[in-house]
Amino acid sequence: MPDNQVDTILKMFEYNLWANTELIKVCSDLDDEQLETEMKGVYGRIRPTLVHLIRAEGGYLRRIAGLNPWAEDLDWDTMSMSDLLLKAQLSGNQLINFAGEADPAAAHVIDRQGKAFHFYNWTVLLQALYHGIEHRTQIKMLLTQIGFAHPELAAWDFMDSLP
Repeated sequence: MPDNQVDTILKMFEYNLWANTELIKVCSDLDDEQLETEMKGVYGRIRPTLVHLIRAEGGYLRRIAGLNPWAEDLDWDTMSMSDLLLKAQLSGNQLINFAGEADPAAAHVIDRQGKAFHFYNWTVLLQALYHGIEHRTQIKMLLTQIGFAHPELAAWDFMDSLP
């Protein structure tokens, strides 16, 4: 893959890591009641959605790279926001590393409910980006509902954050 394409993919995953960490940092200022805010039309409450988002990154890494960024016996339900931030940094950095080296066309097959399921590296990498944007947007909606200022997480904001 040409270097400029690799650089573009890396920037996309650097954005993903930046956006996840910015959102977790803001949510670290919430109390337990605020973290459990619910609203129709979104995945779930703030804390469980953040946990779901970061746990999923580990699943993507397992599927395409054979990596397991954390122990299987973690107690995600009671994890502190500072520990969740560390997990987000770990999985985010591993996604950056893999995305820069991955063959987008590499095919994988897994058993899914007794049937062969075929997918490619590019599919999983795209899903990781989409999944992050989708759930971060939902959390921003929940923050707005409770009157808490959410971070600006657009690509422009990421660009402005760069040195």
